[in-house]
Amino acid sequence: MIIKNRINTCFIHLKDLKKGKEWYRMVFPFEIAAEGDDFLEFKMEGTGLILLQSHHTDFTPLPYSVFFFETSDVEQVFQELTQKGVKTDGIQPFPDGMRGCHVFDPEGNMLLICTPPNA
Repeated sequence: MIIKNRINTCFIHLKDLKKGKEWYRMVFPFEIAAEGDDFLEFKMEGTGLILLQSHHTDFTPLPYSVFFFETSDVEQVFQELTQKGVKTDGIQPFPDGMRGCHVFDPEGNMLLICTPPNA
């Protein structure tokens, strides 16, 4: 097969993209690569991240995260997000010494922010 062994881009589909853009910009102050009425693309290291306006009227957010954002200090990130009023589930230990916290966007999508064991 000629499929490359890497993930190119992650998509997060949102019912209310305008509200979602505001929230994601507040929580993840990354540089914007491109933006339109129906999308927002963040400039990322490695795998890309694009917010999309959903054209489906009925969908349920995943009850788990499918990727994580890396940080060297999950405790500091947790404090900053808590002060901003972001919904989290607290800091949790994960296997191999990793620690992280889940955050939930306004539509209930679960995202994970972690400190890897050797950070």
